[in-house]
Amino acid sequence: MGSGLLTLIILVILSTCYTNGLTLNDLYPYGTQHGDTMRTGSSLPGVSIQPPINNFVRLSPAGLTVTGYRVRHVGFLAIQNDDDEIFLHLLQSSVDFSNTEVYGRTTADPGLINRAMDQINEAFPNTFCSTSPPTQLIIATWIDFQKAGTNPGSNFQLVIVTNESITFGIALYVNVSITTATTGLDSNINSNNIPPDPSFFPFGTDVMDAPAMMLNSNIPGTYIFSLNHILPDTCSSVCFSCKARLAQLACEALKINGEDVPASCNN
Repeated sequence: MGSGLLTLIILVILSTCYTNGLTLNDLYPYGTQHGDTMRTGSSLPGVSIQPPINNFVRLSPAGLTVTGYRVRHVGFLAIQNDDDEIFLHLLQSSVDFSNTEVYGRTTADPGLINRAMDQINEAFPNTFCSTSPPTQLIIATWIDFQKAGTNPGSNFQLVIVTNESITFGIALYVNVSITTATTGLDSNINSNNIPPDPSFFPFGTDVMDAPAMMLNSNIPGTYIFSLNHILPDTCSSVCFSCKARLAQLACEALKINGEDVPASCNN
């Protein structure tokens, strides 16, 4: 096989996107068979995080250490340190939660960590690299959210990716069956309540279109965001995610061979 054809195949593979959005199979693995705790119609019990997360957004001027979390069945993740909490709302609303299934766990599975690292590096280049990869994930999943009557329910997931000092979130929306909802961040720190900020997500409270939107990922319905209180030290310019590095190598090979290169090679 010629080098030109090989590099073209690589670029085609790399440029493939989810034209119809996410499905349940595209979520990070969830379920009791994967180690999740699961409840129907109620929140999960609180879970301690070991080791804790530092440099977390809004928990204090210096970035208070996060020591635990709780997956709430009403559509948000509560991240905690003693009495201080930050609430990350993916799709909070108050109707009928009797059929809502919630799943949650922490994991250090190398395959899932590499998947999350590559997704974050695609949106935020050189954030994680082999010398400072994520060390744990928090995976929270909502299935059949508010499924009742004629409402078929919504399905979405939140993945917190951290190496204790650098922390990002990945929100994945398979489908949304309610028009508006509370989204964004709010907090209760030192008895100081900050209301939810819908501008944290690019779709605001108009969540119906979230699964079809191209946000900052090449996969519709996937939004990647920083949860660092201050900008962390990231990798040097020589650090690349696997996908980005393959794309660069393919572009360089095409140029060396004097072949036409796609516009994406100029990025």
